[in-house]
Amino acid sequence: MQRSATHVLKSRGLNGWRLFAIVALPTTVTVAYAMSTTDLSAPQGVSTMIQLSVRLSVPWLFVAFAASSVAVLAPGPVSFWLLRNRRIFGLCFACAMAWQLFFILWLVTGHWSYYASEVYSIYDLAEQLPGYLILAAMTVTSFDAGRRRLTPRQWKLLHKGGIYFLWGVVWSTYWFELYYYDDIQALDYVYYWAGFLAWTTRAAAWSKQRAPKPAMRNAPHIAT
Repeated sequence: MQRSATHVLKSRGLNGWRLFAIVALPTTVTVAYAMSTTDLSAPQGVSTMIQLSVRLSVPWLFVAFAASSVAVLAPGPVSFWLLRNRRIFGLCFACAMAWQLFFILWLVTGHWSYYASEVYSIYDLAEQLPGYLILAAMTVTSFDAGRRRLTPRQWKLLHKGGIYFLWGVVWSTYWFELYYYDDIQALDYVYYWAGFLAWTTRAAAWSKQRAPKPAMRNAPHIAT
């Protein structure tokens, strides 16, 4: 059974750009269908599309955030598949977030008065603008041409610090939603706890990697 699962998860159709297509194409179709059934002449309709694009993106951020930690805590075919495709999951998140940016620009340029009175917040802008810049930098440097422009240390700092920042922005949004708003939906709870679980997974993996290794019984002494 495990060999069969390993074989399936190593197939070309479930890895790399084919996996990206499996996620990105349904995302695009979902957005296109929602656009066809939503009144985009009204600002509320554009706001609905912003919310939809975020909901389509969040799971892939949490998967990319936790992938390496799952491989540490539970090594196996599934966790190694997640780790192997961590970059792809990050690009799936970026793809859905590109839709969100598209609809935000639509709202700003087409319904400025509504945006300024109902949506705009200096606090949200202080989080979202750096988030988009970081996500753009991470996306560009996920490819060889962009990665070569950074040293290994710079690349690691950007991607490790960046994914923590993006996780923090997204998760804090749902935390704020649950504690300060009344129009709470079931999915808000799901994403809140999924984000919390992703963080605890990383914390547990960090602790495991730094825990002292047990001494081997009857191990021969090696002089140094």
